[in-house]
Amino acid sequence: MSRFPLWLTLLPLVAGVVIWHLVWKGYANDFKAEVAAILPPATQISSSGFPYRLEVDVQNVDQQYQGPSLTARVRADTLIAHRVPWQKDRQVLNFVAPEAELALVALPDVRVRIAAPHAQASLRTEPGRIARLSAVWEQPEIRTGLFAAGFTATSFEAHLRETPATAAPEPSDPRLPTQAQLVLSGTDLRHGDGAPLNISLSAEITAAMPIRSYAIWAAGGTVEIEDLRLTDPTGEILRVEATLVPDGEGRLRIAGTLETVCPATIRAAASGQPAPHEMRARTPELLAFSGRLPGEINVAPAPPGKPAPPVRGQLPPCPALG
Repeated sequence: MSRFPLWLTLLPLVAGVVIWHLVWKGYANDFKAEVAAILPPATQISSSGFPYRLEVDVQNVDQQYQGPSLTARVRADTLIAHRVPWQKDRQVLNFVAPEAELALVALPDVRVRIAAPHAQASLRTEPGRIARLSAVWEQPEIRTGLFAAGFTATSFEAHLRETPATAAPEPSDPRLPTQAQLVLSGTDLRHGDGAPLNISLSAEITAAMPIRSYAIWAAGGTVEIEDLRLTDPTGEILRVEATLVPDGEGRLRIAGTLETVCPATIRAAASGQPAPHEMRARTPELLAFSGRLPGEINVAPAPPGKPAPPVRGQLPPCPALG
């Protein structure tokens, strides 16, 4: 009885690897073409990742966008983008030394610049919308036209998803439908020379229809800050609920309420005055505020003759806010 040759037993495996490599190469070429289509023509792109994921490596990224409502620029020493072949709607992006700038043409002071040694982003799309965009920066430096001083942090995250409303707004509802949701968080966030604080923000962006331009949002749309909190290792310093709307003059009008255990510190920060020495109150004080950004926040003053609230004897003083 003749023995079955060993190489014949390996033939199906070898054939499978060769076939999969050809299939994977097709996916890889498509991925490279998609990335190349949004980058300058001379950009050098390489691919790797076989046998599982698709990985595209781009050096010296410098991509700009300028539209009627929005200008943006992304730069990085290195961009590594990857996804699995059968999930074209999902990709993960890793950046080395990234810088990102974003500005609204109609609101010249509403601009953001963020730079960091490293960052990672993930993007999941659905037809016609961003299902989820998440980005995490390590040790970022953040500047925004809304505040004079910049920010630094140990880490900072941003999460955005579009939630286009399919139904027309109710005539009796003063608030337009939510078209997008935004979540921000940061650890050891410092404003200028201020103390390191943790921040979390949850907001909804409303408009009459899915937001495809600034004009669509400005026609009655708002940014609803549903929950903004500042905390330190001792506890919560500040909680804010507010609404932002464009004022038609290139700025944002804001109004809302805040709860704080450091009312004098908050009033001083809003008016640009030096922070007083203040101990944390036992019970948060609810304050109304309004104004325009940048640089015009008015917090309700303390009622004349109102005694100072009792303080927590065992807790530290209120932190400097920068």
